[in-house]
Amino acid sequence: MTPIEEFSSADALLNKCAYDEATAVYLKLRAQHSELAAFCDYRLATISNNTGDPMTACDLYYKAFTARPNLALNLYGESHLNRNYVYEGKKEEKESTSCPLCNSSEITPKWCYSLPEAGGFSSVFNPIRVWMYCNQCHHMVARHYPENLFIYNDEERSPNTAFFSYYSSILSKIAQYTSGITLFEVGIGGCECLLVAQEMGFDTFGIDVIDKHVQMARDKFGLNAVTADFVEYQSKSKYDILIMGDVIEHVSNPVAAIQKANSMLADNGVLWVSTPNFDSAFSVAVGHNDPMKKQAFHLNYFSRYSFFMLLEMCGLAPVDYCVSSHYNGSMEVIAVKANS
Repeated sequence: MTPIEEFSSADALLNKCAYDEATAVYLKLRAQHSELAAFCDYRLATISNNTGDPMTACDLYYKAFTARPNLALNLYGESHLNRNYVYEGKKEEKESTSCPLCNSSEITPKWCYSLPEAGGFSSVFNPIRVWMYCNQCHHMVARHYPENLFIYNDEERSPNTAFFSYYSSILSKIAQYTSGITLFEVGIGGCECLLVAQEMGFDTFGIDVIDKHVQMARDKFGLNAVTADFVEYQSKSKYDILIMGDVIEHVSNPVAAIQKANSMLADNGVLWVSTPNFDSAFSVAVGHNDPMKKQAFHLNYFSRYSFFMLLEMCGLAPVDYCVSSHYNGSMEVIAVKANS
């Protein structure tokens, strides 16, 4: 076999989780063919992570990108969104030294992934993500991340009409817990939720850190919305319903965000949250193939336990839990004020 054919055979072994056999081939190729060394290190990083050694994986990934900055060109398929990614050196990022929920310093490396492998990656990030596990509250937090996460994300969005029925079902379920009609959405995105809520008779208001989303909401659809950071936003009103769909995993201080949500709820108000769950049936079933683990803009990765703990810390009581039909591996939780 040619060296490339041997590399492909090792990849086949890797895909079958035959890690020892694959490692032997990659090590042989790395020693005998210097032009393949970076690619072998990249694959060996994957094996290190999958066999429980995330920090060795981190070192090997960086070694591979440093030796061949454009290795994505040869590793990823022609249609891959990040095929043209070129590593330009490690960027300074903020480091998590304790759990953002319980403040425990007992956080240990759990997983390590190459972020360009997934969609939703931006070259402003370092290409490698280590997830730290909190031994106290069963939570995951990104080890490093940019200080100003969303300054780099100015993507335009249009409503995905396929989600309208999904949001209608959610709002109908929420209506079982409150008769109020004022609704505040954090992270309006493509405006699907606000548009459906408006159709169903709710009095809506939305907020987003991405100005293009807010401009579309206001200029195209006539919705009430502002561009602001939710935690810093000063509201003069209380709301019957507060929606946080796929938001809390992006927030560096989730305690402050949920405390803010509670402060904006009316006495009989309802909070609805969706977020990935690393303990979900889907995530357990697919293991390291869970795409949520490689999402660059995700800073926190909750379990049902850690998220319920967060709600209770902030004076909220979970009253409903279900598996999301929107995203594989996500949970949807309804909570009310604990004293309601």
